[in-house]
Amino acid sequence: MFRMNRNPQEEIEELKEEEDDYVNVQSWTVDKVTARQNQRFRCFSQSFPLIAVGWLILLVIMGLCIYFATLSHERESELMAANRNLTNLNDKLSVLENRITNLTAVNQELETERNNVIRPIQIMEANWNKLNASRVKWTIDVYCHNGRQCKACEQGWELFQSSCYLGERPTEKAANLSRQIVELVKSDTALPDSYS
Repeated sequence: MFRMNRNPQEEIEELKEEEDDYVNVQSWTVDKVTARQNQRFRCFSQSFPLIAVGWLILLVIMGLCIYFATLSHERESELMAANRNLTNLNDKLSVLENRITNLTAVNQELETERNNVIRPIQIMEANWNKLNASRVKWTIDVYCHNGRQCKACEQGWELFQSSCYLGERPTEKAANLSRQIVELVKSDTALPDSYS
């Protein structure tokens, strides 16, 4: 301990005394004693299970890390393959959508062309129907005299064996004269079967 108002010389002497006490202290030594046979591996046998369990836990953790890393890598590969498949399918879908758009445009063009072709045909059919109606009326007017009584041949024509002939029935004399004229011209006359 230090005192106040001391002389420096006194302090030095006091320090020397403390130093002498410290240097002259007896040292304590430990004798080396050999451990008994049953205590020799006691420390090792107590710590070995703990070390073994620690190593076992470390090995299990390393094995799990390797397993999960492999599993994660496989899962990542599967996801990448699925992603590529989805990308390919998406590309194909885009192509098909473009085709559908193009086909829709072509279909509309064809529909317009069809309408452009059908409209004149419909007009022609309407005109044809009107013409047929007027022909039917004309036919009725020509073949049906006196109201509702219709004949097979028009007026001035004569029916013979389901055919109509213009003019009257030739007489026997007229038929012979026709034959002679035809023979002179080296030809044949077309007469109904019953006139020959």
